[in-house]
Amino acid sequence: MALHTRHPMFNLETNIAKVEICRTSKLVSRLTGMPVQPNKAIVGANAFAHEAGIHQDGILKNRRTYEIMDAADVGYGETRLVLGKHSGRNVLRWKLETLGYQISNQELDDVFRRFKDVVDVQKGISDAELQEICAGLSLPVPQRAGAARVA
Repeated sequence: MALHTRHPMFNLETNIAKVEICRTSKLVSRLTGMPVQPNKAIVGANAFAHEAGIHQDGILKNRRTYEIMDAADVGYGETRLVLGKHSGRNVLRWKLETLGYQISNQELDDVFRRFKDVVDVQKGISDAELQEICAGLSLPVPQRAGAARVA
């Protein structure tokens, strides 16, 4: 992947099927009995996952800020934005919008306070838990939820 992401610098190519990197890593892990560390570059479970609020905001504004390659290029799938105690309002608004909610700044503040109460006592929050928070605040039920994607 260094040769791919830094092609102008190295001007070298291989015939490696990049999209098979993650699948191959999982196969080698399974056959050898050696688990892949979650923080392992490119193939680890956290390689394309972002929980820090500043990283999430950067990803939403310009994914290349924190990712120099596409997750799909190595067969990983998609970038994940993990909502947790370090997440900020921007990623929460984004997540709510992917669930179909259109909320005002005041409503976002109310959801954000309840969101922080939940993630202060547990590691993350599910879509269902976010929807429960919105229902508890009597926010209108979304008509149609979209798929969560990062540009």
